Amino acid sequence: MEAPFAHLVFVDFENVPTVDLDLVSGQSAEVLLFIGAKQKIFSLPLVQQIRRLAMQVQLIEVGKSGRNALDMVLAYHLGQSAAKNSTAQFYIVSKDTDFDPLIAHMCEANLLISRHESFAALPFLPSSKGTVSSKSPLAPGKNQLEDRRAKFIVRLRNPGTRNRPSKKSTLLSHIRNDIAKNSSDAEVEDFVQDLVDQRVLTINEKGRVTYPA
Repeated sequence: MEAPFAHLVFVDFENVPTVDLDLVSGQSAEVLLFIGAKQKIFSLPLVQQIRRLAMQVQLIEVGKSGRNALDMVLAYHLGQSAAKNSTAQFYIVSKDTDFDPLIAHMCEANLLISRHESFAALPFLPSSKGTVSSKSPLAPGKNQLEDRRAKFIVRLRNPGTRNRPSKKSTLLSHIRNDIAKNSSDAEVEDFVQDLVDQRVLTINEKGRVTYPA
């Protein structure tokens, strides 16, 4: 029996139609592309990538159009996958914030899940902003770092987490203690910016940290 994938990516292709599937080649990752009912044309490079990575890519066509039709189908498949492989890390690629309540609910169930507005922003990909060089003091090991970051984000996203940082200074301290004790100030700031970009939290000009409802 083959080992389950460590990373499961659910792409709202109707919302984010640009993906570079070659980035997952060699990764323990499966990509599910959800195709809208009106999407009939695919670029030749994308078709070639799908053929090359047939063992890692699934095409799921949403047969009917309508408001949130694709979102509902994606949520169904996400739930099915989470029930079968609860230890995986799940990612939704979409600019649609309607997925955020679902993500918060899954975080409360201690599942590792996050939403990203572009495929290249996925943190486990070699070219993504979230990936840190193995030579960096912020990286005790790629898999170890990803796990720490993902668990930290889950705690921040969970409204039930006690003592979530309410000030930027406290947030910086938590990052140093939980993820990288020997990291530079610049590296910690980069991670904080990642949290803001992923809409895990917001920080105002006075350093006040707030979290989406």
